[in-house]
Amino acid sequence: MTEEKLACITLDLENDWYFDEDGYDHLTFEYIDDYIKLIQELEIPITFFVVGKTMERFPNVINKLDEKLNSEFYLHSYQHDISKSYDFRTEVQNGKEVFESHFGYEPKGYRAPQGNIEPPEFEILEDEGFIFDSSIFPSYRPGIYSNLDKPLVPYQPTKAERLLEIPITATPYTRIPLSQSYLKLLGQPYLMYIRHTPLADSLVFNTHLQDFYQTESHDKLGQPKKTIMKRNLNNSTEIFKSLIEILQRKGYKFSTISEIRRRHEYSTKEKGDDNKQTS
Repeated sequence: MTEEKLACITLDLENDWYFDEDGYDHLTFEYIDDYIKLIQELEIPITFFVVGKTMERFPNVINKLDEKLNSEFYLHSYQHDISKSYDFRTEVQNGKEVFESHFGYEPKGYRAPQGNIEPPEFEILEDEGFIFDSSIFPSYRPGIYSNLDKPLVPYQPTKAERLLEIPITATPYTRIPLSQSYLKLLGQPYLMYIRHTPLADSLVFNTHLQDFYQTESHDKLGQPKKTIMKRNLNNSTEIFKSLIEILQRKGYKFSTISEIRRRHEYSTKEKGDDNKQTS
């Protein structure tokens, strides 16, 4: 019997990608009601990876998303420091403390800012009680990561004993990430490509609020990032709706990332049991 294909839409919930002292780090949160309406209209679950400082500063936003949407929440670092000028274990522990204070339980999943995670950090995540990570883009981004050798499906990292890596999906061969930022940038040609190319049976799609909604922060970006981030931005939600329709036609059921993790563990256990029976 063929397993149903699963698609998980994730959103990295951070104040914004632009930080200064003038209050521009929260402008996308003005669109929370619009985002909730979009997801309710599509009737899909959402998996959130939340920055610790965002939970501290905007607990009401987190509560509204939790109340209004079919969702689950995990940790997206404590401070979203893309420079990585911090001790990783301390960063994780600070994030865990804030997360548990807000939700009443420890986070079991993690996503690193910009997907920038190193092999020894998987061991630290295990030590801190995480059971999965979803940071890896099995693609290439100059100066950030080079993961062209990484699997396109869930796997156990080399430095981990139990931790499962659930990578953000990329297309086979071309290794283009499935994320709203790339979808918005490449537009209709990328939608057409997704429509016709084979994808993993367990699919993880990455989004941010700034991929959907324009604020003053977009105009404060330098080039070429400003042009990249603003391309097709006014039409981004419609492009996203088209993606959802394409995945539905390809036979995907929309789920949370915990369901993908459970399926992988069940499949691994079944294979282990089969090996025992044949040995």
